[in-house]
Amino acid sequence: MDFDEIKELIERFNLKNDLTKNFNIWVGHAKIGYRDKPGIEETKKVLQEIFDEFIPENQPTPEEMKKTLKQWENFHPYQHAREIDQPMFYSKSKDNSEIVVAVIWPWQIKEKIASLMLYRGKIIE
Repeated sequence: MDFDEIKELIERFNLKNDLTKNFNIWVGHAKIGYRDKPGIEETKKVLQEIFDEFIPENQPTPEEMKKTLKQWENFHPYQHAREIDQPMFYSKSKDNSEIVVAVIWPWQIKEKIASLMLYRGKIIE
């Protein structure tokens, strides 16, 4: 995934990176299923076309991804980089040194509403 594709996702889902000190984390709260925004299933299809890998909700995070996800744990005030009920998408750089991860956060308080998180960082083994 190149930066143009990341930029396209940021623009398409109106993601912002002003909520954390890490400017490689973009957040779109209630950008899925709210008002005229695409729903969760439609968003999953879009992300599956863009990203190389998909981990469905209620599937465990692969062991080799856990250290990489930890780099974003303390930057966002609401929760971990990925919970088990959240679908996750990711693509690695060609040289296997960087990764871009997208996670859909279904809201617990409003059915069919979700946020989208986009992370970019180093692969940590």
